Amino acid sequence: MLSNYIRVNKKYIITLLLILVLITADQVTKIKISIDMMNSNYETVKVTPFLNIVYVRNTGISFGFLNEGGIIQRWVLTVFAAFVGVFLTISSMFSNKILFKLALVFISAGAIGNAIDRLYFGGVIDFIDFFIYNIHWPAFNLADTFIFTGVVFLIIDSLYSNKVK
Repeated sequence: MLSNYIRVNKKYIITLLLILVLITADQVTKIKISIDMMNSNYETVKVTPFLNIVYVRNTGISFGFLNEGGIIQRWVLTVFAAFVGVFLTISSMFSNKILFKLALVFISAGAIGNAIDRLYFGGVIDFIDFFIYNIHWPAFNLADTFIFTGVVFLIIDSLYSNKVK
């Protein structure tokens, strides 16, 4: 009985720790980039021929859509992202499927990381700028990468689950 209790709590603790590690990585990179960019007068940093580090404060949703929504939109998006993050965190704790659990962990960490940005910075800090020649993908951050990774895990899990049946 006690060993089952410890095993269940260990599962929850590991899930929460992974989410906290991902959120911390996201926040540390955003704060570091923000400080570095402020100190360099927001000059673009060329990393490779197809990657720059930039500073973009996105007050809208994906790709800057609805960027002029004001304070009400900021709080609606913050509450929504936080709610989604917490809901997915709780949902991940009840899943026994590893890939599905990881998908929810990554998506929840990304949602919570971006919600923290909205509270602290007034918008999401994006800094990764991929491009080919003069065609730039909209700037993004680690939280966005976590969300994308989680969605890929969900797709793989869905494809794998359908083949097993």
